[in-house]
Amino acid sequence: MIFSKNYYVGKNVRNESRVIKRLRRKRPYKNIYCICLGNSSKHLMYIIESKEMFKPIYFNQEYKVIGIANGKREAFELTRVIIESVYKEYGDPIKVKEFFALE
Repeated sequence: MIFSKNYYVGKNVRNESRVIKRLRRKRPYKNIYCICLGNSSKHLMYIIESKEMFKPIYFNQEYKVIGIANGKREAFELTRVIIESVYKEYGDPIKVKEFFALE
C-alpha cells in the first residue's frame, strides 16, 4: 500500500496519524474507508473498507491511497471533493491519475 503525499482526509477521521500507522502495518481500522486509484482502465477510483483491503484475495494487490474517510457516506463525499479538485486543475474529471502523479 502506497500513500499519496497529498492524500485527502475526511472531516470525521480522528487520530489521522494513528490510522495511517495502522494501515501501513496492514491492520484494519474500524469504519475507515480508503479511496484508492484504480489499477485498471475501467475504474478511476475504488472505495474500499480497510478490513477488506487486508483479506487474502486482495493481499497481493498494490493500492495507492489518495483519501481516507470515516464511514461510507463520508467516503462518497470525499470522492466528490477529489473529482472537483481534479476538474478545477485539468478541466477533465477523468485525469485523476495524472493529478496524483504530479507528486
